[in-house]
Amino acid sequence: MLNKAILTSAFIFSISSQASISTYNLTPVVKSTFPLSYSELDANGLDLNNKELGYLSEFSKAYVDISKHFDSVESVCFEVDTEYSGNGSTPGEAGITLYKYFVYSDTYRGDNRQSGRSSSLARPTFSTCFNESEGFSKSFIREGKIAFTPYTTDSSVTIRDLRIQVSGVSKIKGDLVTLNAQLNALGTDSGEVLTHSVEPNLTYSLEIMENNAFYNKLGGKYNSVGMSYINIDGDKEVKTINGSSPVYIKSQSDISLFLIGDAAYSSGSVSINIKKVNFD
Repeated sequence: MLNKAILTSAFIFSISSQASISTYNLTPVVKSTFPLSYSELDANGLDLNNKELGYLSEFSKAYVDISKHFDSVESVCFEVDTEYSGNGSTPGEAGITLYKYFVYSDTYRGDNRQSGRSSSLARPTFSTCFNESEGFSKSFIREGKIAFTPYTTDSSVTIRDLRIQVSGVSKIKGDLVTLNAQLNALGTDSGEVLTHSVEPNLTYSLEIMENNAFYNKLGGKYNSVGMSYINIDGDKEVKTINGSSPVYIKSQSDISLFLIGDAAYSSGSVSINIKKVNFD
């Protein structure tokens, strides 16, 4: 079973007999703001015959994007924090409905399906893991997203937080570096840069992989990360990394990464993949 201590780590590596398995904490895309008020009915109504790519994530109330992270998926784990606004004992259950289909080949797939797990709301946090067969987990890779709907069975119980871990064979090469929005936001007399070492005069790509960093309490997001380094001409250079495409550099120094903002109001984190590329 998951716990919050596990979910605070950026990623964990373990070794199987066939491949290196990576576990990442990923931020879900949820179609409403927290606290969530989804019922069991919101998880129903799936069109089993709609085989349009992207239909599952459009139908579901939430999804997590795995397109940059995984070549295969072994497990998907959820933690759901609930809050009860009624009187007396907490009623009902909290649950997760997961959407998928079986992949038989590159050209043939089965109908849409769903898996469900739920638990009594006697405890405020519900944890569960799905270990799908390879045929079903291939649908996550084909879609690039894992679609799901979190719900409670009583209207007086809302979902106030949601955390996800996905394990599988990673497609990420190089280093995954995480900036803390409070620690690494540079403002008036506050903040510090995050320094990462690279080999001099080799080409590296830097790409944002996961971004849930905010610069204020209203949900204003940090859409880019600043980067400073000494280029091959010996000059100090500053560039911006955004979420649209990788940035390529050739540096004679360590790389300094930072956000521009007020640490007192910043929250969340940004993960950046830094890897050598074979342009040289």
